[in-house]
Parts: sequence; C-alpha cells; structure tokens
Amino acid sequence: MKKYRPKSRPTKLLVELAQERILGCEQCSKGKAFDFAGSILGPLRLKKREGARLLRALTCPNCEAHVGSDALVAVPTQEQMVQWRQSKKFESLYAKRVAEFRFHLVRFPALALNHSFGQLLARAVRRTRLTTLQPRTWYRAVRNLDNPQFGPRPQDRAGRAYRFNQIGQIAWYLGTDQKTAAVEVLRSPQQATPFAISEIEILQPVSVLDLRVKLWGDESTFHWTLRNVINRGLISQPTDDVDESRPQYRLPQFIADLAREKGARGILYNSSRPSAYNNPEAVGDNLILFDPIPSNRIGVPIELEFFGPDYDPFGLETWKLKPHRQRATESQEQANHSRVAG
Repeated sequence: MKKYRPKSRPTKLLVELAQERILGCEQCSKGKAFDFAGSILGPLRLKKREGARLLRALTCPNCEAHVGSDALVAVPTQEQMVQWRQSKKFESLYAKRVAEFRFHLVRFPALALNHSFGQLLARAVRRTRLTTLQPRTWYRAVRNLDNPQFGPRPQDRAGRAYRFNQIGQIAWYLGTDQKTAAVEVLRSPQQATPFAISEIEILQPVSVLDLRVKLWGDESTFHWTLRNVINRGLISQPTDDVDESRPQYRLPQFIADLAREKGARGILYNSSRPSAYNNPEAVGDNLILFDPIPSNRIGVPIELEFFGPDYDPFGLETWKLKPHRQRATESQEQANHSRVAG
C-alpha cells in the first residue's frame, strides 16, 4: 500500500504565515531588528522544500525588501500577533460590509441604523464599558490672539460639524499636552504660526468612551468588532481640504452619537493630525467633552500662554523659547467664566 504524503503548502500561504512573525527588517527597522529570519520560522514546521521556496519569496511586510534566512528582522510581541490574526479575520468577515456602510453613511448620514453593520456597531458601543477619567489638567489651543476664547461654544454658535460632533451639538476638544493641542488647532504642520494655549482643569471624574488604539475589557464579539474598527483607522482618517463635506467624519460622528446615547460624557481618542517631521513629542491623546458644564465640573481657563510667529512648536528639538505668560486680570477671569458657563 502506497504511503500517504501530505501535500506541501502553497508558497503564498507560507509567506503570509511568515510575515505574521515579522514587523520589519534591518533596512526599515534599524535599532529594532535583532533576530535572524531563519530562527523565527520554527513554529511553521517547514519541510525542506517549503523552506527553500519560502526563503526565495519572503519579503518584509513593511518595506517589501527581500528577507533571507540570515537577515535580521524585528519580531512582534504575542499581543501584536494576536491582533494581526484578528485583523485578518475581521477583514475576511466584514471588509465588504464596512465599505458598503461607509458609502451608505455618505449618502444617508441620519440613517446609519438602517444598515446591518451600523446595527452591529451600535450593539458593540452599547456593550462596551466606559472609562473613568480622574481630575487632571488638559490643554486647548486657539488661533485668535486678539480675543482668545477657550471655552466651549454655546448652543446657538455650534454651527460646525467636527470629527465627533454634528452641527448643533456642543463639544469641547482638549489635548493631553501643549504640543498635541497645537497639532490639532493648526490642522497640518505650519511652522511660525501664532496661536494661544490655555490650561483647562477638569475637577471631577468623567466617564468617557475610550477609542484609543488599545481597548481593554471583555473580549466579546461586540468588543472585538469595535476594536478592529479602531485599529483599521476607520475613525481617525485625516481630512483634506478638497471635500469640505468631510466624509471622513461620518463614522466617528455615528459612534459619538452612540456614546452620547449610552451616557458617556465624552470620548478619549488618538490624534489623527500629522506632526511635522513625525515629532515624537506630539503624541498625546485628545478628549472631546459632550455638553460640558464647567460651573462645577471643569475649571475656568485663566493661565494663558501666547506663542508668536517666531515660535516653532514642531521643531525636532525640545521647545527652546520660553513663552510669554500672562495672568488674566479679574475682569478677564470673569469674562472667561461667563463664556465657559454659557
């Protein structure tokens, strides 16, 4: 009787399995590539002929350079490998439905729940646990130096839609640090552009929906769906100035409405603004507060910092110039308080 020999796996499949174990090569990940490619392929249990075919076809998933057995590569953590596999699973299950849903939102912004993926996303947000932010200092930047107003817009002036709010919804966007706030207000890297920054103190704990890249909690189907929507960058796509209708905002606005319905006071999320030169110091998080009531929950912005045209917040080096600090007068303080309370 002829002995059965299992078939060799296709080269394309072997390359996919190998690339799951590689973040980058020595050409694109200098300082991070410490493992030989041949040494990390053991779990694949390659036959001799499979190994030969794989090493002829294997390329870096990051820069597409050829990767031989003696090439140094950067290796992902176990958590990153799990995320990779989950992303591939999400892609196979939902890629088409997500594309259809985004097109549906552009055509019918108010009818998100008429689509099956919108219904799935709504269940995911409703079953995700909220995060409690403890009191701390945040920052807000504005470009109007003549009459800087750092408080949230009143209801009758909420006439613009942004990433996480529709027209008519009061929303207050803050940053964890000064440079992140500067990136947000300038929208794109603009050196030597004057702006003003104020400290904003949140005085009481605030429950928010955490939409940063890493979401923690029960790994239910709904949580997995929401996390993969975030990891694919579907809520953080950069806007452009060509289409002023901002189609990139439709999906995050829908999620924000779901968060409001759930009872969240805001959303915590990663910045989508490009920092000039990929500045590593402007990597903070952003917070949007829904319907803020500063009278007893949020401090009045008093300490102002003004940065003039000779000031570059996006430089590669740390900030060299000391900003001019101006303590608000009593009348300014009262004016700020009335604007924020409004």
